[in-house]
Formats: sequence, C-alpha cells, structure tokens
Amino acid sequence: MDKIRVLVVDDNINFLQLAEMALGTDAYEVHTATDGKDGFEQARKVKPDIILMDVMMPRVSGLELMRMLLADDEMKEIPILVMTASHFDPSTEQVFKQERNIKGFLQKPCPVDVLRAEIAKAVKK
Repeated sequence: MDKIRVLVVDDNINFLQLAEMALGTDAYEVHTATDGKDGFEQARKVKPDIILMDVMMPRVSGLELMRMLLADDEMKEIPILVMTASHFDPSTEQVFKQERNIKGFLQKPCPVDVLRAEIAKAVKK
C-alpha cells in the first residue's frame, strides 16, 4: 500500500516533531515546513496527499498559503486540515469553510487517533 504523503506546515517546531513522531509509521510519509512560504515550496516539491497547517505563521499565514494553493492548478485539489492552538475567530473560520479543499479544523494539541482519523477521512478518494 502506498503511504499517505502528509505535509505539516507549522511555525512551532515542537508540534512538527510531535506530528512526525505521531505519523511516522508505515502508513505515512511526513514532510514539514515552518511557515506558509516554505509550505508552498514543499507542497510543490512533494505533492502531498494532504496538508495539515497552522493559521498563525510568520512570513506567509495559513490563510495566504491556502489562497496560494487554490490559485495553483496542480495543488488546488489537495485537501487541507486546519490546525490551531488559538481559538478560531468565527469570521476566520467562515473564510476557510468557504473553500472546497478545507476538510476540517483541529484544535492543538490533538489526540493522535483523532488526527489519524481526520487524515483518513480527508484523503479518502
């Protein structure tokens, strides 16, 4: 079985390491990026099956990254799970929810089994 290629975009290094450990199994191939700009470049390079991304990041935010991905023909169909440690402003959540590639919102920290279940649900073709 092919591994699910997961790109985790977050400026919190501890969270990236946690995601790598949690998903670093036979089922997943994990790639990481520390901000939206790096995330976009990584997405272009590794063609992930799903992107987990934070909202608040330096240089390029999660919202800007989502718009960059949507504007790119090769990447606009990649499902995205939005992860945030802070509480979502309802208007921000609405902006994300309008986009068809946004498959869900997860609160950090998120239990590993919930994370895996959400990934499985989002990448089901």
